[in-house]
Amino acid sequence: MAEKLLLEVVTPERAVLRESVDDVVLPGELGQMDVFPGHLPLLTSLTVGQMVITADGKQRYLLIDQGFAEIADDRVTVLTESCDGASDIDVEQAKRALEEAEARIKELETISTADVIEEETFEKHRLALKRQRMRLAFAEERAGDD
Repeated sequence: MAEKLLLEVVTPERAVLRESVDDVVLPGELGQMDVFPGHLPLLTSLTVGQMVITADGKQRYLLIDQGFAEIADDRVTVLTESCDGASDIDVEQAKRALEEAEARIKELETISTADVIEEETFEKHRLALKRQRMRLAFAEERAGDD
């Protein structure tokens, strides 16, 4: 069994990181999962949430969007829509984006009392609202961490 994992994180725009780590905690659809060297092969979906990377006794925190993780041969590959450290997130902009997402959900709820709105539309906006809540909470909680 290897003593380290090779962690790779890739977004549609770029390769975010590639490094050896001791373990990584990922936000899985069914809850957080901790991956150590020697983990069984797995392909899993990820949700918006905090990824915790431990390397040489130090922890780093990144916020990832939904995506997938492949675990195989002591390698973890994360494919995600976005990946940010706390310092990458502008708190004031995140507050505005959250307010806009909340307003859009309220608008859809109002419209739905008089007109039929597809559940898929609601789901898309609920995910956007969750994403903005997570971004703001992460930025405020982890300010100064990275």
